[in-house]
Amino acid sequence: MDILSDVLRALELRGTAYFRADFRSPWGMALQTRQFSNFHLVLAGSCWCDGPDGLSTLGAGDMVVYPHGMPHRLLAGPDSDAEPAQRFLESRRTLPGGTLEFGGDGPSTEIICGHFELATRSSHPLLSALPDVVFLRRGEGQDADWVAAATRLAAAEASSGRPGSEAVVDRMAETLMIQVIRADGAREGRSEGFLAALSDPGVSSALRAIHGDPAHGWTVEALARTAGVSRSAFASRFKALLGTAPAQYVTEWRLHLSRGWLRDAQLSLAQVGERAGYASEFAFAKAFKRVFGVAPGAYRRRGDASPG
Repeated sequence: MDILSDVLRALELRGTAYFRADFRSPWGMALQTRQFSNFHLVLAGSCWCDGPDGLSTLGAGDMVVYPHGMPHRLLAGPDSDAEPAQRFLESRRTLPGGTLEFGGDGPSTEIICGHFELATRSSHPLLSALPDVVFLRRGEGQDADWVAAATRLAAAEASSGRPGSEAVVDRMAETLMIQVIRADGAREGRSEGFLAALSDPGVSSALRAIHGDPAHGWTVEALARTAGVSRSAFASRFKALLGTAPAQYVTEWRLHLSRGWLRDAQLSLAQVGERAGYASEFAFAKAFKRVFGVAPGAYRRRGDASPG
């Protein structure tokens, strides 16, 4: 089974593009948010941004993501001053056709800015193991041609003004985020995280078992047998790769799935809790609220996928 797709469906990763704009030198913008995973996709021109070891350049077709909302700057050049984002964005100019323009009257850099978010407060090892900054560089990786084509499509839709263009750009952003996750998992020296776990024969066998039959009463011993190693070796390897114990992963994965089960009006809260491995509705409600910040009954009544 495709475990990565399984996780992405359950977490309901969503991308939202705020705007496509021309940034004309001189300019600089500082973002201080930690609430979302911000991204910036350069369509034309070049700029600078904060990276893991200082400033890095971005060229046409490059994308940078700040998975944990790290404060950062986008700059026309390495010596540019950066205004707080709110003040900077208030200086926008709207060009014929609706394109936004910021900064001065120098060379232009076209950028799509936006953010990613999950349908839950709770994270998952897939995303929690990502570094503070991830780059998706044009021309790098085995899917370079596909990424370039996706970038061109996003650019064409962002400037088309056609009905549904915003939704297309949002979906392309989500797709590019999957490429970012893949790129991070494939980077040299990557020895931990969810994609590294999927490459480990024993741990990946256990993950396939969990995802293939989440309602099963999985124990560490049973998962270790599936992995073909001793209990202690399995538990140690699983924790090293995913940053969580096997039993905790099983519990939280079932809770992630329970959000979808709650949308089924034919299932009572007690039945959903039973599917999630809880003997009582009370125990299920307590665990659900601890992980997602809202009781399952309130989540169901609200009828959306955005707890909190």
